[in-house]
Amino acid sequence: MQDAHRLYGQWKLVSFQEQRPDGSWFDFLGAGAHGLISYWPHMRMQVLIGSRQRPRLRGDWSAVPAGDKADCLDGLVAYAGRYSMAGDMVTHHVDLCWIPNWEGRDLVRRMSFPTDRQLLLQTVPDPTGRARAAQSVLWERAD
Repeated sequence: MQDAHRLYGQWKLVSFQEQRPDGSWFDFLGAGAHGLISYWPHMRMQVLIGSRQRPRLRGDWSAVPAGDKADCLDGLVAYAGRYSMAGDMVTHHVDLCWIPNWEGRDLVRRMSFPTDRQLLLQTVPDPTGRARAAQSVLWERAD
């Protein structure tokens, strides 16, 4: 559980990259995306990442057009739940998510610590064979 102690705390987003079919990488939520991920010793976690390109909304929420709300949602990643660890893998057991279909899903990530203050989380191939793009998310410790 030595890595568990290294994982505890809050981390701020450095980069969120996704791989294109041609093998090149790009900023999944655009340049300057910002976010936080937190891991607690009682094996709970939460993550919130937002694109800097999300539109600013005006007026009462009930009066905001559905398309504008959808644009905000498209630039967001947000979920919370339990987590477990095995070797260099951390599994996020999603209890609550901005995409309801992900609730109850397990998101497996390979974790590494490039430096003492950095955490790198990378997707692994889906064991069910479902195709999805590779992602690499770099975090740095938030003090």
